Amino acid sequence: MGIIVETSGSSSAPKRVQLSDEATQASTDAANERLGGPGQWVLSLPEQFIAAKNVQWRNAASGADLIRTSGSFTAEAFVEAAQQLTHERRYTSLVPTQLARLVDAAELDRSFIAPIRRFDRILLGGQRAPVGLIERASMIGWSVTRTYGATETCGGCVWDGRPLGDMKIRITDQIEVSGPSLADGYVDNEALTESRFYHDAAGTRWYRTGDAGSLIGGQLQISGRIDDVIISGGLKISLAAIEHVVQVFASDAVVVSTPDDKWGEVPVVVTTTRPSIDELRAAVGNALGKAARPNHVVTVSVIPTTHTGKPDRKKLKRLVASRTAQRPRRRLFG
Repeated sequence: MGIIVETSGSSSAPKRVQLSDEATQASTDAANERLGGPGQWVLSLPEQFIAAKNVQWRNAASGADLIRTSGSFTAEAFVEAAQQLTHERRYTSLVPTQLARLVDAAELDRSFIAPIRRFDRILLGGQRAPVGLIERASMIGWSVTRTYGATETCGGCVWDGRPLGDMKIRITDQIEVSGPSLADGYVDNEALTESRFYHDAAGTRWYRTGDAGSLIGGQLQISGRIDDVIISGGLKISLAAIEHVVQVFASDAVVVSTPDDKWGEVPVVVTTTRPSIDELRAAVGNALGKAARPNHVVTVSVIPTTHTGKPDRKKLKRLVASRTAQRPRRRLFG
């Protein structure tokens, strides 16, 4: 029978993914095994997406009531939900923007620290965490695990760089995932299913993630989306790598590309703060080379997000294009 789950559509059009009962059960069992046993969960994610469904499935295995936060996500609402947990094992799943709000609140008011220490594990996924966020959470005694996966893998199937259960990962021209939690494919889109899922010569079925990464000591390191690499002035530039550097100066920064008459495409930083463009360009240039230096900074009142809390990169690209059309070009090289 199974279930159909729509992808978030943060970087491309949403897709409907068919997940079998066997795949979702394998994912749930592997997660609960890695956690050390089923427990009670707090749900603070949009319920139509895979991350929230995983919370529901894993919580059901405990027999405890699922606790939901009410209204918009705030530190106060989350702590109120956490205080309703009664099971001996306590878990939650968050995206980086949510964890950042909790850490910010706890650093200003230490009364937020103890209720969240009650969680045996905080799963963090959906997008790369800003530099230093997990370290800040760890310093106040919160147990955070990074997760990686997609709707096509029943959500997070790699935790802190290590595959769950019988899942396997390998690197070809991109990260590929195999194992019992793979989706059957895309609903009413056979061509896309055949392009993203395939059997190798040994008969093993793999999913092509579209993400770039590496295996270091058997641990997966994510570099970013393959389609986040742009050609600027004839050189390949990773927007994810630039973003990782500039988030040291502006934690909510998102880097997107915009067309440029001279260089083809250029990277642009979008943030709610006002970092020095000269400081950003110097830091990125030192880390990644002159070609990667951001063209300029666009300051916004709020970073637009998708329903899952990820930055809405499509909307940001349109915003940057409209703002860039009226500004003079900055020379990237030299």
